[in-house]
Amino acid sequence: MKKNILVTGFIYVLVGTAFLLCGIFLDTKLNSLFWGFAGAGIIPGLTTIYKYFYWSHPQNSARYVEKFEEQNIDLKDERKEKFRNLSGRYAYVLGLFTICISIVIFSVLYLLEIMQSAIILVVYLGGYAVFQYIAGVLIFRYLDKKY
Repeated sequence: MKKNILVTGFIYVLVGTAFLLCGIFLDTKLNSLFWGFAGAGIIPGLTTIYKYFYWSHPQNSARYVEKFEEQNIDLKDERKEKFRNLSGRYAYVLGLFTICISIVIFSVLYLLEIMQSAIILVVYLGGYAVFQYIAGVLIFRYLDKKY
């Protein structure tokens, strides 16, 4: 395995530890976020470090080479690439649909006075929907010109 994977693992652990220390020593309303970011940094970092040492062990190096070659073949397989692109498109359309439904629901909740400050959320979701649509169109045009 490459050394940058080990370095990445250590960076995750260091960032997670920094958030852990912030959660322990600071008394703010953000403590729950600090604890969450600590777990999100330390656990994947330790997992990455473990995987590095596991796959770097001489007994596992042959299996790692096979696994790495299989992953490279899967990445370049045209059929799987088509499915990845198609699934990305479906996720994009589903996200747009979900955002539009959310805008309607939050607008109704605001008009019925169930939610008091839904306007900011509705404006944000509307802006996000426009951003997602424009980004999809621009990415498609870029890829269409490039290939």
